[in-house]
Amino acid sequence: MVKISFQPAVAGVKGDKADKAAEERPPQPRYKKGGSVGSVCYLSMGMVVLLTGLVFASVYIYRYFFLAQLARDNFFHCGVFYEDPLSAQMPARMELEEDVKIYLEENYERINVPVPQFGGGDPADIIHDFQRGLTAYHDISLDKCYVIELNTTIVLPPRNFWELLMNVKRGTYLPQTYIIQEEMVVTEHVNDKEALGSFIYHLCSGKDTYRLRRRATQRRITKRGAKNCSAIRHFENTFVVETRICGVV
Repeated sequence: MVKISFQPAVAGVKGDKADKAAEERPPQPRYKKGGSVGSVCYLSMGMVVLLTGLVFASVYIYRYFFLAQLARDNFFHCGVFYEDPLSAQMPARMELEEDVKIYLEENYERINVPVPQFGGGDPADIIHDFQRGLTAYHDISLDKCYVIELNTTIVLPPRNFWELLMNVKRGTYLPQTYIIQEEMVVTEHVNDKEALGSFIYHLCSGKDTYRLRRRATQRRITKRGAKNCSAIRHFENTFVVETRICGVV
């Protein structure tokens, strides 16, 4: 006996099921290429605006806060007590005040000595230019300028002087100290002030300017004789210096 059977059309059934599943599946959204490019452009523009704002904010903070703080740290109003051996009352405790501006990058110092309250010297503006190796004294009472080679054994460099004043900035005065005396003599008139450098040129412009020669530096202070001398008391170290300029014309 031969048994004959028929297999169902499986492929056809599977195809019908696949068609029904495809019909029931929700359509997938299609993204436009132009929309993606636009989003990237907007994001890039936003980043550029944000970075630009950060740059301007940094410049503002640097100019108005950092530079202002740096300027304050480079300006000092300070003073020192010292004993004056030339005073009528021996020994006399004297006080010297001055305003100091230290320019670290330009490597020079500017000192203003106001009129002393108890005498002992003339008011003056002083510049120590370490680039040129020169010191200039503007005697305000005489309205004359005097220029000499910088004495690095007495004058501290800007960085060292700045560190000294920063260390004592918590107090108003330096510890009581002593005074030394240096004597100089006028040698010649200076015609070309521009050769002295821009800092000294601006200080001495329009004023009679003379060269000086250093005569002596000593710890012992001598009384002023009949010489035609002027005196300026100042400090750029841990001690006071009396600069006597003789042969003043």
